[in-house]
Amino acid sequence: MIPRLYWPHPLQVGQRLDPDAEWQRYLLRTLRLGPGAPMILFTGLDGGEWQAALVSQSPAQMEVLAFLPCHRESPLAITLVQGVAKPDAMELVIQKGVELGVARIIPLLCRRSASNAGGQLTANRQRRLHRIAIEAAEQSGRIRIPEILEPLPWSRLGEGLPSGPRWLFWEQSRASSALHRLPHPGESVTVLVGPEGGLEPQEEAFAREHLGFATLGLGPRILRTETAGLVVVAACQLFWGDMG
Repeated sequence: MIPRLYWPHPLQVGQRLDPDAEWQRYLLRTLRLGPGAPMILFTGLDGGEWQAALVSQSPAQMEVLAFLPCHRESPLAITLVQGVAKPDAMELVIQKGVELGVARIIPLLCRRSASNAGGQLTANRQRRLHRIAIEAAEQSGRIRIPEILEPLPWSRLGEGLPSGPRWLFWEQSRASSALHRLPHPGESVTVLVGPEGGLEPQEEAFAREHLGFATLGLGPRILRTETAGLVVVAACQLFWGDMG
């Protein structure tokens, strides 16, 4: 398979690229590319991909050959607010959420977040989550990298949330409305799920009364936190996005 890689800088046809030491190791030692090896680059800036090739090995140098417009981003911009969970669960949510086409993921600090979930992520941890998002975008063919915010407390959650419907999925909900019966959300929607311990009633009430979230259920079974958000994102993409 032709390698598909994220290059976080503007590109133009004919440009020669001098990758840093980390890229050198990845291209030459991990991928074992030789002169002339093709690759696809994307920047997340221009709505497409770039054909490129490795033109030398010592040191590695790449040349940009052509621009390929493509459209793989969902018409529905989904913001997933994920109650901060254990590291492996958060990594799964980010990886699969990017594959499913989310536009943004906001980790939310909840009262029942696991004690080892790590409230304020370290810089190294935040970089790892961003790297997971990049790798998921490379693998899935996306042309932009979703935004992965630092964990927010409830008091700051309302800052910068997009317009459009806001849905909170709560295991204690007795909502009669099914997701597929809701009206088309338009261009964007925000969905919120709690951490492993679930949301407390006070948190659910705050989301409804102060942030405009409508509370919905996901059927008779209780889903794990890393399952619930991904189920909601997939359903939204099926009903109103680009998976249907």
